[in-house]
Amino acid sequence: MTDLRVLRPSETPDELSSLRTLTARGVAADHNEPFGDQTWVELTSGSAWLITTGASEFTGASAVVIPTDETQPVLVELVVEPDARGAGLGRALVDATKTLITQEASKDQVVTAWSHGDHPAARGLAARVGLEPVRILYRMAVDIDRESFGDVNVPAGYTIRTFEPGSDDAAWLELNATAFADHPEQGQLTQKDLDARKAEDWFDPAGFFIAEDSTGTPVGFHWTKTPVGSHAGEVYAVGVHPKTQGTGLGKALTIHGMNHLASSGLEKIVLYVDDENRPAVNLYNSLGFGVENTDVMFSSTS
Repeated sequence: MTDLRVLRPSETPDELSSLRTLTARGVAADHNEPFGDQTWVELTSGSAWLITTGASEFTGASAVVIPTDETQPVLVELVVEPDARGAGLGRALVDATKTLITQEASKDQVVTAWSHGDHPAARGLAARVGLEPVRILYRMAVDIDRESFGDVNVPAGYTIRTFEPGSDDAAWLELNATAFADHPEQGQLTQKDLDARKAEDWFDPAGFFIAEDSTGTPVGFHWTKTPVGSHAGEVYAVGVHPKTQGTGLGKALTIHGMNHLASSGLEKIVLYVDDENRPAVNLYNSLGFGVENTDVMFSSTS
């Protein structure tokens, strides 16, 4: 029988070293990060539950974010040591997660879970607890086989500069919330979330670009990301104010950031985009990106 530990949010920050070791083994086998950036933020800040196997070395773990705001969904992400798969460990973690959510979440709170890579085993576990696929996220990629991805044709009246940590924080958060008003994760970022990302070893303001209008007001951005030791850079987030849509500013920002990554000695560029966001998918296709992976979100409501 598998022995599991259920760690309260206040206890999870002390377990992150073991968790990162486990997730690194998962990434090596799956070529996918099992936990999203926001999940790490919640774990690090002591805002997420953690269900684990083992005391000092984990063979499996489930991260469970239960917002105190009952209108916000519960988020579940799970990883199992590659060599320990197929023995019922994933099922045990899912059952323990279900019990935890029943005890700690509101009875009307929606439950969501991500399968990074759309593994058949994950689909089976989701179905076991009554979760259905509701969202598809593409990971698209393009090889860096050139010095530039094209000229940056910035529309008249706009300029692009680099982000200034601290002084740009408030204006960027407001712009991000406006640009992603309908996005379930990106548009909800807070100062705490931004601070957590700025504290990560991959954060580099030299790869974070802000577009301003003639009054000096931020109206667009392209935040690139290059994890330490990775051969791939990421189009982490591109957003523009609704009033600039149709001007070509979004494409200009995208190419500007891609050219920055192309000059950084990397092998490829990746990005994540919802399959329903056809204008963005079409833009990225036109820039040479192709789908290399699919993430699926499951939910307790369809």
